[in-house]
Order: sequence, then structure tokens, then C-alpha cells
Amino acid sequence: MKTNITQQNIPKGWSLKKLSDILGYERPDNYIVKSTSYSDKAKTPVLTANKSFVLGYTDEDFGVYKNLPVIIFDDFTTDSKFVDFPFKIKSSAIKILKEKRSDVDLRFFYAKMKSVNFPTGSHKRFYISQYQNLEVLVPPFPEQQKIAEILGAVDEDIAKTQEVIEATEKLKRGLMQQLFTRGIGHTKFKETKIGQIPEEWDVLSLEDISKNLDNKRIPITKSKRSTGQYPYYGATGIVDYVSDYIFEETLLLISEDGANLKDRNYPIAFTATGKYWVNNHAHIQRFEDKFLQQYVQDYLNMLNLGPYLTGMTQPKLNKDRLFMIPIPKPKKTSEIKEIAEILSAVDKKILVNKKLKEKLTLLKKGLMQDLLSGVVRTNI
Repeated sequence: MKTNITQQNIPKGWSLKKLSDILGYERPDNYIVKSTSYSDKAKTPVLTANKSFVLGYTDEDFGVYKNLPVIIFDDFTTDSKFVDFPFKIKSSAIKILKEKRSDVDLRFFYAKMKSVNFPTGSHKRFYISQYQNLEVLVPPFPEQQKIAEILGAVDEDIAKTQEVIEATEKLKRGLMQQLFTRGIGHTKFKETKIGQIPEEWDVLSLEDISKNLDNKRIPITKSKRSTGQYPYYGATGIVDYVSDYIFEETLLLISEDGANLKDRNYPIAFTATGKYWVNNHAHIQRFEDKFLQQYVQDYLNMLNLGPYLTGMTQPKLNKDRLFMIPIPKPKKTSEIKEIAEILSAVDKKILVNKKLKEKLTLLKKGLMQDLLSGVVRTNI
């Protein structure tokens, strides 16, 4: 596969080379893990090149790859990862890539590979047949190092921001467990069907504390969904924008989609406000008190709702099962407000860092476009 790069497009001092002239590959046969019975106590990570990256940890002390750093490359998807620690591999479809020459910065070529838009429609191995024949623009070695250093610095900031997000989310989970079972300032507790809760609290259902508006959900026509300014909510939040709305108030939406509830890739409960449309994949609850709504939203997002799902092939959380979920509720409005505000403050910190990560990711994308093409040159 050749690129469309012409001689006129090559920056001064750069050259056009095939990846096969720069990177060599090794099959993973000697490094494939024998047993997939992973353990958190083991030390050696088992890797894949896709999003999962670390599949688990093994205590196998043989066949561990140590000639670092390398790039691992999935021969079917062309996904890749830069690795600078000892590892084992799960799949035989992985190629282990290593620089062939001393004037090659592997981090630069990893970034170069991540910038390639390579078509992978068919299920076949790509590296030998096509990918290694890609032609790429290559700067002098010092410039490779400088570009890799700049991109690496942004990667570090992204990773640190992600660590803050994960630590704050972990903090919130711990706070929720504490606040929804012990409350604030209580010393006396009672046993209930959901375990110990403060003696002054009740165990109620959504039917007791809110009004269901599922009967106001209306199927939307294709013409209205084709374009518009109003959010269109489904089981995972906003899924589209439409040309009309059916709600103009703050309501709690709760996913009906069992697959979403099992995977937990999205919040189970979320708030909708302003003008918007809701499809049939989300239950709709109206609360008289905004702090009670936030309290319930956080509580539902903490729960494992698997026991309340119906259906096997297409599991769902229907309205009857939704109303079976027991909810611990403080009697004092002031305590509900305090719990909601504590968790809301943590949410704001998470949101701030998620926005920062988005900005850093966009910054890196722009830097990659400019630096890897030679449009912007580094001062070396």
C-alpha cells in the first residue's frame, strides 16, 4: 500500500520510507500465556493490543518478553500499544515490533502508526500483506526524539488526569456506600431487608417518593429525528437531537435496557432538563424535591440491578420491577440535601477533570497532525 505523498510534500530533511525498512517483527509464539486463570496477586501482565490492553496477571515465569521497549500490533484490527515493561501475550494474532536501526525512535513510530487511518473491513492478517508496506514520512533522528518527547508529555498529562478521575470515582463509590447505609451523624441503626440503616430512616420504593410519567413517552417520526436542536434521550443518555420536544422540566430518567444495566458502561439513572424528547428505552420519574432526585439518582447508580431484570435474550427493567427496588430514605429533608450536595461536589470534580482530559486529547490530536506531517517543525 502506497501513500499519496509526493516529493513536493516532503519537508526539508525528511524522507519517505516503508515501515518494513524501519521496524522488524517477531511472532509471539514463545510468549503466549499457557493458562488464562489470572490472579491479582501475580506480577506479569498478559497483554492485548486493543482497548483492554491488560487482560490480567499471570504467575508464569517462563516466556516473558523483556527486550524492551516494543510495539505490540494486532494483525486483525491493526490496533497497537507501546510497551516498556515485561509481559506475556494472549493471542497468536499479535506481532511484536522492534526498531531495526539505531537512528529510529520507537515512540515516534508508535505515534506515527496511531495516526494512520487503515481500512480493516475484512477478517484477515494485515501486517505482512499490507501494513508493513505503508510509506511514512520520517524526520531526522533528533527531530523524531523531540516530537516523541512533546507527544509523550501530553500523554503523561492525559494519564495523570485519568488517574485523578479514577481516584475520585473510587472516592465517590466509597462515600456512597457509607452515606447510603450510615447516613450523617447517626449512632443508632436497625436491620432491614437491605441491611443496616439509620433507625430514623425508611425503606421505600420509587412509587412512594416520585411520579412515573412513562405514559407520556411518544414514538418519534423519522422526519423529526432527522435534524433539530432538542436532546433525544434513550437508555444511555442523549442519543440524538430532534426538531420537537415533549418535556420541559427536570426529570429523572432510568435505563430500561438490560444490556446497559449489566455492562455499566453508562449511568443507570441520569437527569434531563430543559426541552427534550424521551424514547421508550428510559423510564421517567418526577420528584418534587431536586435534592431527593439527586439522592435517588446516585443510589440507583450504585446498585447492581441485575436481580430486577426480566427476560433472557433481551433483558429489561420494566416498570413493575423498577418499583420493587427498595430505597433507603432519610426522614429529614436536610439530611437528603446534605448527602446530595456531598456527592454533587465530587461529581463536579470528576466533570472538571473529564473536560480537562478532553482538551488534552484534542491538543494531542492537533499536535500529531502538525508534528507528524512536518507542517510544524521542532527547534532542535
